Amino acid sequence: MTDSDELVFECTLDAPPEKVWRALTMPEYLQRWLKPSQEIDMAVVTAEENVSLTYRWREAGQAAVVGMEDSLVTFELGPTTDGGTWFRLTHAPLVVPVAANSNQAIMLAA
Repeated sequence: MTDSDELVFECTLDAPPEKVWRALTMPEYLQRWLKPSQEIDMAVVTAEENVSLTYRWREAGQAAVVGMEDSLVTFELGPTTDGGTWFRLTHAPLVVPVAANSNQAIMLAA
């Protein structure tokens, strides 16, 4: 995978990692913070409390559509010296392009 295959956003937040973790994992907070559309299916793939969380992200009802890609959205958290949180969001496709002379896509195991 190349850097252009994923979207990465980094910043610091004025809240401790525990509070950011709650915003990412509790449905009522997640709804307010990320506002995921009803047309998005999200499922937890991996989680390490207060450190990292990965969701599988897919448009609802698209499971049977050929060529429709799932993606992974990963949140990484770390404490900052001032009590805040270093925050990194990575949104990456599960299908990685292969050589131009191939008509196949490789699926990454999640």
